[in-house]
Amino acid sequence: EETFQPLWRQIHYQILLKTRSNLSKVRLATLNVLQELSRKLGMNYQSLLPEAIPFMAELMEDPNDEVEKTCHRIIIDMESTLGESLQDYFNN
Repeated sequence: EETFQPLWRQIHYQILLKTRSNLSKVRLATLNVLQELSRKLGMNYQSLLPEAIPFMAELMEDPNDEVEKTCHRIIIDMESTLGESLQDYFNN
C-alpha cells in the first residue's frame, strides 16, 4: 500500500498533463484513460480525484464539443463508480 500510492500519483499526473494537448484526439483518449483508471481503482481513485479536478474543469469548457461532452459523461461515470456527486469538488 505504501509504495502503491506514490507510483499511482505519478502516473496519474502524467496522464492528466495529456489533457492539455493541442490535439483534441489526445484529450479525448486521455479522458478515456482516466475513466478506465477510475473504474479499475474504484474507491481508491478518490485519493487521486482532487488532483484531477482542475484538469477536468478545463475540459468541461473545451473548445471541442466532443471533448466537452465526453468529459461531462465521464464525470457522471466517475460519480457512479465513487458513489458520490463530484459537484462540490468543482465548486471549490
